[in-house]
Amino acid sequence: MIARLGQLSLFIVQIHRALFRNLSLVKRIITVTADITLQALPTVMFSGAFVGAILVLQFNEVLSQYDAVSFLGGLNTSALIREVGPLIISFLLAGKVGAYIAAELGTMRVTDQIDAIDCLGTDSVEYLVVPRFFGIIGASQILLGFGLMAGVVGSLLIAIYVCDMNALQFAGSIPRFVSISTLISGFIRSALYGFIVASVSCFEGFFATNGSRGVGIAVTRTAIFTNLYIVIANALSSQWIRLLSGDVR
Repeated sequence: MIARLGQLSLFIVQIHRALFRNLSLVKRIITVTADITLQALPTVMFSGAFVGAILVLQFNEVLSQYDAVSFLGGLNTSALIREVGPLIISFLLAGKVGAYIAAELGTMRVTDQIDAIDCLGTDSVEYLVVPRFFGIIGASQILLGFGLMAGVVGSLLIAIYVCDMNALQFAGSIPRFVSISTLISGFIRSALYGFIVASVSCFEGFFATNGSRGVGIAVTRTAIFTNLYIVIANALSSQWIRLLSGDVR
């Protein structure tokens, strides 16, 4: 486990060196970011709307017991931005995009396509990995924005038609619980989780072995280790961001 983490760290360093050697890769990174965003956007929007709807129902059930329903909009939106949104989107990225990239790179490895690229004098990490790696991180930020919008809209609709609130009452408490630091912490977490998805999926796929069986193992490892690392990162980042911002709400 420790040895694999060391290999992963060295691979990440290699990716960043490849980017700085060839900054013209930025155009390809933007293209890959757009492709990943379009690929995952319908799932993220659909999931975000339903997660927001479920959250508002749960919060409403608790707050109604204490006659504090007026705080529903603020608490629900804060939870979406701080925790639920970044986590849900990272899990969707891991399952939909991370697994796909691991399988894609793994297939290239076991069919000797990556070796052929290296033999032609092209840096395979620079050509294949760098755009996918930074594309996932960039897409995680864009998808978080759209996912949060869908979540808030889903929450608002349920609050209006199920919880008997009006839109102004729902939105009125949001500024009390959501600030610029709240948004920043949400996007920082999303970038961190996107970094984990990109790192693990590219690493497992790029170093896959043993034919089609090895590709399957690479995809399985991507799913397992990505979710494990994200949960650990969530626990650590929660305390770190809280201490950094001085925000105890």
